[in-house]
Amino acid sequence: MGVPAHDERDFDFAQKYNLSIKQVIFCQEKDSESEGNVLKVAFTGKGRLENSGKFSGLESDKGKIAIANWIENKEYGEKTVKYKLKDWCISRQRYWGPPIPIIYCDDCGTLPVPKKDLPILLPELKDYLPDGSGKSPLARVEFFVKTKCPKCGKDARRETDVSDNFLDSAWYFLRYPSTERDDIAFDKYLIAKWLPVDMYIGGKEHAVLHLMYTRFITMALHDLGILPFEEPFKKFRAHGVITKDGVKMSKSKGNVVNPDEYIKEFGSDTFRMYLMFLGPYEEGGDFSDKGIKGIRRFLERVWTLVNHTTIDENPIEDSDILYFMQLTIKAVTEDIESLKYNTAIAKLMEFFNMIKDKETIQRTVIETFLILLSPFAPHITEEMWNCLGHQQSIFESDWPAYDPTLIVKETTEFVVQINGKVRDTLKLQAGVNEIFVKSKAIEVERIQKFLQGKTIVKTIFVADKLINFVIR
Repeated sequence: MGVPAHDERDFDFAQKYNLSIKQVIFCQEKDSESEGNVLKVAFTGKGRLENSGKFSGLESDKGKIAIANWIENKEYGEKTVKYKLKDWCISRQRYWGPPIPIIYCDDCGTLPVPKKDLPILLPELKDYLPDGSGKSPLARVEFFVKTKCPKCGKDARRETDVSDNFLDSAWYFLRYPSTERDDIAFDKYLIAKWLPVDMYIGGKEHAVLHLMYTRFITMALHDLGILPFEEPFKKFRAHGVITKDGVKMSKSKGNVVNPDEYIKEFGSDTFRMYLMFLGPYEEGGDFSDKGIKGIRRFLERVWTLVNHTTIDENPIEDSDILYFMQLTIKAVTEDIESLKYNTAIAKLMEFFNMIKDKETIQRTVIETFLILLSPFAPHITEEMWNCLGHQQSIFESDWPAYDPTLIVKETTEFVVQINGKVRDTLKLQAGVNEIFVKSKAIEVERIQKFLQGKTIVKTIFVADKLINFVIR
């Protein structure tokens, strides 16, 4: 017998009172937390079961399931899944916040405020700051504290703590559709029309605490028949963390980036767009002054293109530009919908590089480009839109739609390689197979010279891109 060695609290308790500790999970590799066969701290990782009877030798994950099944088969108990909900302290000794509707009576005990007396309103105070007395701001207001017991009518006291703002943040989304109603918390018809929320975006800490409490309240209201849904949000997306020089920003480290300074120097569009370009939205990225200057230069080049290039009112004749524009519309639209802002901006930069050196540019091309850029740099695109002669806002324009038939190339250029080295190119119909490309490639006189007297031992083919002959 002995105390298990795999629970931190049990382990510390056993050490304090010199109780025997029995290790039943052993790490596959030498455990750095042990000296010989004696654990220094509780081992809570995965490993191999020992000292476990017929379950010895099993991996701990599989052993856990096997033991649970054995207990269930023996009818000693049933497998269950339990979730721990951390105690939520919603009581705060401060002035702002909803008063907790509780009354204390010496004779009747703790009682709820009668429904007819709700809501309890905060008294108007000139001074609600702590005064060093140890009493909360409301506890110092005698006319608020003193009340009558709703049961016996004798003198009683109000609760002087208030609910934490996190309590409100766990149900505020239910209130949004019904803000014009002051007689009910929320209109059930509007709730059914607009909720649950399609997507909720927040930091990773929201998924652990705030989101859990929100789900708890929603499920409780659903069980009471008040809400028609159990889950508050259909989809949750956690955004990443922006670091500085590889380290998480904090005041103690003195590495916090002040947005105001960068906005003042580079403008809000540059700062906004740089944050989106840092990295994948759900991963974040590392902030650097060098990177933000790159975005600034890009926007300056766009400004120059719009204001110093002749605008052609004719339809697009360049098939490559037309193809790339349609491809960019499709890619940027899809990337925005999936929050892939960094790749959307990268594709806009690729499109810009294709059109930047043109002496003239079709109006359709530059206007499409600006509309696609506008969600990332709203202020400068609005200004450039006006420079192109528009009276209405760029945000009143329709979002461009791509034509699927125009993103299928009729021809494409194949790179022909010999042992990985480029020897020639072939312009062929898009979508042709390997056999056709191979037959055309070996007809080329330049390629024949490299193949003469050699044997093709392998062919590497990438559709619509390249064919590589491995020879010897």
